[in-house]
Amino acid sequence: MKRNAIVLASLSLLMLASSTSFAADPKVETPKVGLAKDLIYFVFPDRYLDGDPSNNNLPGYNPKDTAFFHGGDLKGLTGTCLPGDNGLARIKKLGFTAVWLTPLVVQAKASPYSAGYHGYWGVDFLNVDPHLGTRTDLLAFVACAKTLNLKVILDIVTNHTADVIKYNDRTAYIPADSVDVKNPSWLNDLSNYHNMGVMGDCWSEGPCIQFGDFFGLDDVATEKELVYKGWADVYGQWIRDFGLSGFRVDTARHVDEQFFKNWSPLINAQAKAAGIEEFTTFGEVYDVNPVNLMNFVRRNKIQSVLDFPFQRTATEFASGYSDASVVQGLFEYDDLYTSATSDASNLVTFLGNHDMGRAGKLIESARINNPSELLPRTLLAHALMYLSRGIPTVYYGDEVGMSGSGNGTDQLARQDMFSTRVTMWKTEPRIGSNPIASGNSFSVTDTHPIAKYLKTLASLRAGNPALANAQMQVRVAKDSLLVISKKDEKENREYVVAFNNSTKAIKASVNTATATGDWKTILGTSKAVIAKEKITFTVPALSTVILRANKKIDKSEVKIGKISSKLDFLSGYYETKATITSRDLLKVSFYARSSVSPSWVLLGTDLNAPYSVFIDPLDFPSEDLELRASVTNSKGVVYELPHATVSITAP
Repeated sequence: MKRNAIVLASLSLLMLASSTSFAADPKVETPKVGLAKDLIYFVFPDRYLDGDPSNNNLPGYNPKDTAFFHGGDLKGLTGTCLPGDNGLARIKKLGFTAVWLTPLVVQAKASPYSAGYHGYWGVDFLNVDPHLGTRTDLLAFVACAKTLNLKVILDIVTNHTADVIKYNDRTAYIPADSVDVKNPSWLNDLSNYHNMGVMGDCWSEGPCIQFGDFFGLDDVATEKELVYKGWADVYGQWIRDFGLSGFRVDTARHVDEQFFKNWSPLINAQAKAAGIEEFTTFGEVYDVNPVNLMNFVRRNKIQSVLDFPFQRTATEFASGYSDASVVQGLFEYDDLYTSATSDASNLVTFLGNHDMGRAGKLIESARINNPSELLPRTLLAHALMYLSRGIPTVYYGDEVGMSGSGNGTDQLARQDMFSTRVTMWKTEPRIGSNPIASGNSFSVTDTHPIAKYLKTLASLRAGNPALANAQMQVRVAKDSLLVISKKDEKENREYVVAFNNSTKAIKASVNTATATGDWKTILGTSKAVIAKEKITFTVPALSTVILRANKKIDKSEVKIGKISSKLDFLSGYYETKATITSRDLLKVSFYARSSVSPSWVLLGTDLNAPYSVFIDPLDFPSEDLELRASVTNSKGVVYELPHATVSITAP
C-alpha cells in the first residue's frame, strides 16, 4: 500500500473519513451458493400423491400404518405439469423455486415392523425404488421441474447403508442371503465398513459418533479412498443422468472429518462436466450451537449446512418464549461462518422437519399460549425465515397447517397429503383449518391462511430482491420487537422489516440509512412517519411489517476506528473486530498477511454490524499477522482502517 494512503488512514482514526484510502482494492463479493436465492419445498414422495396405483402391490405397502409405504410416488409428485394440477405445478404456484426429495434409492426389504418409505435404508444406490416409480418416471419428473423452472435437490446418504451386517459377539458378518444385496458391489465388502457396533455402545478406539452404526445402520468407512471415490461415482451418475442442482447429505456429522474435502471436489467436477456450474451441497449436522456448527463449514469443508440454531431461535421467538435480543445474538454469531469461501447467508434455514416435528407443533410446544395465537405465531415464524438471511425450506404439509399427534416427531410428522387411511391423522388438529377427515390437503391449499401467506411472502421476495437473502442489518432488538434493514444492492435502496412476537401492538422508532423521503408499506397496514431522521411506525400484535424507501440511501457517512484481534475461548478462533460507526449498510472486508505469506489474503467480508471475522489458527499456525480492513459504503467509497497485528498460536 502507498505511503500517503497509510497517512490518510491514520488521520481518519475516530473521525469522519472523507476520501478513498484504498481505491485499488478489488470489489469483494460475498460467496454465494447456487441455491442462495431459492425457496425450497422439502417433500416425501411416498406421502405426497399416488399417481400410479400399480406399484402399491409391492411388499412394504400398508397405508394404514405410519411405518410403511403409503403409495405416493414420482408420478403423483410430477402430475400433469399444467396449471391447476396438484403435482409440481402446485408447488410452483406456492412460490417455491426448488424441490428437495427424500432419497429415491432402492430400500432394504420390509420387515413385519417397518419399511424404508423414507429412503434412508438404501441397498441399491444406483436405481430408483420401485415403490416410488422407475427411472423413466424420474426423468419425467426432472423434465417437468425444468419446464417449471424448479431446481431439484436430492437427499443422499454417504454415512451408512441399510442394516445388513450382523454381529456374532464383536465379529461382523453378512448373512448368506444378503451377500450380494447391495449395489454397487464394493458395498458388499465388509472391509469397507467400520463394524464397531452401534453408535451408542461401540468398541472403536476412535469416536463412536464417526465409527459406530447410526441406529444400527451399517457404518461406511468414509475415510477410505475406495469409499469416497465410490460415493462420488454413485452420486455423480445421479447428477449426470438427471441434471440435479444439489444434494442434501444425511447424517453429515457422522462421516470422516476429511470426507467432504475428498468427496466434494469430485462431485463438483462431475456437476460441471454435466453443465451444472453452481451445484450446491448442504449437510445435516444436528447441532444447535453455531460455535460447533461452523466448524463443519470452515474446517470440514461442507459447502453449507442446515441451520439448526436458526430453527430453534426462530420457533422460540415466534412462540414468545424468547425475545428479540436472542435473535440478534444468533445473527451476531453469523460472523463465525464468514471466510473467503463461506457466509451465513448460505445456511439452509427451516422451522421443522421429518425428524424433530413440524413448525406449528414446535412453536406450540415451546410456550403455552392461547390456542388462537398459534396461527399468527406460525405465520410470524415463516416471515422471519423468508425475510431475514439464509435459504428458507418449508416442510411439505406445513403450508396446510399439519401439526402432529403425540410428540409429533419422526413417523408422527410424516402425514399424507392425499386422503389418508391412518386413523389418527383424520382427526388430528390442524393450524388454520379443520381436521382433514376423509378429504385431502390439495383441496384446501388455495384457501388455507398459511399457504396464502407463503405465496405473499414469495411474491414479495420475487419482486423485491433485497428481501431474498440479501444484505441485512439489525436495527432494533428489544423485548418483543425485532427490526432489520435489508439492502437492494442494485438500486441502493433500503427496506425495513419489523417482527412483533407480543400480543400487543408496538410503536417502533428506528434509525435507518435513509433519512429523507417517504416509505411505502408493502406488507402490513402500518404507515411510517419520518422525524429527526428516524422512521416511526406501529407493528401490530403478532405480525410482520415491511417498509420500502422511496429514495436511495442517503446516510452513508462512516467513522472508522481501529482493528483488534484476540483469541475467543469459546471457538478457539481469533475474533478480529473493526470499530466502525455508520447508519449505512456497509461491506467490511478483512485481510491478513505474514512473513510466511507476504501477499494479502482475504479473510472474509462482513455485511452486518458489529463488523468482525474469526481467524482459524489452523490457517496461520504460529504466525504473526498484519491485519487490515477496508470499508465500502453505499456510494462506493472505500475507506481503510489503520493496520493492526496479532500473534497466532497453534492450537
